[in-house]
Amino acid sequence: MKEYDAIIVGAGPSGCSTAIELANLDPSRANRILLIDKAIFPRPKLCAGGVTNEADAVLAELGVHIDLTYKPIDVSKFVLPTGCLTFEQPHHFRVIRRDQFDNQLFQAAARRGIEAKDGESLERIFPTLDGITIDTSKDRYMTKVLIGADGANSTVRKSLGFKRGARLMIGLETFIPLTQVSIPGINNNSAIFDLSLASRGIPGYCWVFPTAHDGPSILSFGIMAAPFNKNELFGLKAAFSDWLGERGLDASQFSFQAHPALRYEPKAPSSAYRIVLTGDALGIDPLFGEGITSALALGRIAANATINSLRTNDFSFSKYERQIRISRIGWMMRKRRLLARRLYSKPRFGIQYLQHAALFKWVSLLRPNKLGGKIQWESS
Repeated sequence: MKEYDAIIVGAGPSGCSTAIELANLDPSRANRILLIDKAIFPRPKLCAGGVTNEADAVLAELGVHIDLTYKPIDVSKFVLPTGCLTFEQPHHFRVIRRDQFDNQLFQAAARRGIEAKDGESLERIFPTLDGITIDTSKDRYMTKVLIGADGANSTVRKSLGFKRGARLMIGLETFIPLTQVSIPGINNNSAIFDLSLASRGIPGYCWVFPTAHDGPSILSFGIMAAPFNKNELFGLKAAFSDWLGERGLDASQFSFQAHPALRYEPKAPSSAYRIVLTGDALGIDPLFGEGITSALALGRIAANATINSLRTNDFSFSKYERQIRISRIGWMMRKRRLLARRLYSKPRFGIQYLQHAALFKWVSLLRPNKLGGKIQWESS
């Protein structure tokens, strides 16, 4: 049975970020790090594919260059019941293909000397005082630290008995050729985020932005719901179909794909003895459901906590949750959670924060800079 200093389950952005940062912090340990994923790369991944400038900054800190074809977004419109907030700035975020993005991250981890294996799934976990033994679909391993980066349905989190509770978020997405769409102002370099659904009792928003698919232009249309109340019921598919219909699109002509996510909660358990969670397994912000930035940033935090545990022989991870909370990404997700709770649970109270451009101050999604960023508010 082969032994490792750390095993990372899940080789998405957070798992790869963790692996790469571990190699950055201590290159001598790289060959004692195992990264596994049940999928085979490049893998299909249901995701709209938006990469913010914040995410690019984390990639730069990791020393990773992702060379992909992408669609730059120059104009973002945030639709509210009381008006529209428009942000204009060249390339304030970009849209990529997740299968290519994740594959390049996976290959980058392997190039750092990490033992990276795809097509291998986690099956069982056996914690002991001396380490953790895991069984996979192919082998058995022993590790000093186990890192769960295996998504919203995390097997690692389930093994710890950590329940999702009312943290589950649901997204629906479909793809529509630009030639079939006649929404004013929408094109290959613009995005729409419609948060006015909150006034209809839907705790979430709809989006429209271009994809990076090859060939004719295709738009991603989606809806994300982040209910905060356990008994909050809503017809997500019906609401999305109605929203598409209001824009001249017949929902019955398109197929929908659904994917779950987990809302970040500051007080939710994030670690156990010799085990830490990161990325979607830990949670994403419920305001926009934007998970790539948090996945990459949380991976670096998990790596630092792991290296510290290996150096000090303290595997309690007692400070891990606080390290997340006080980090930049933790601060951002806490603020987004607060605003989402106000907007989605109490729309009239929450909308005032958006109407006066505090969206940008509170959630750090878009920040005007010297490149000519402009914010405009138009009352309806």
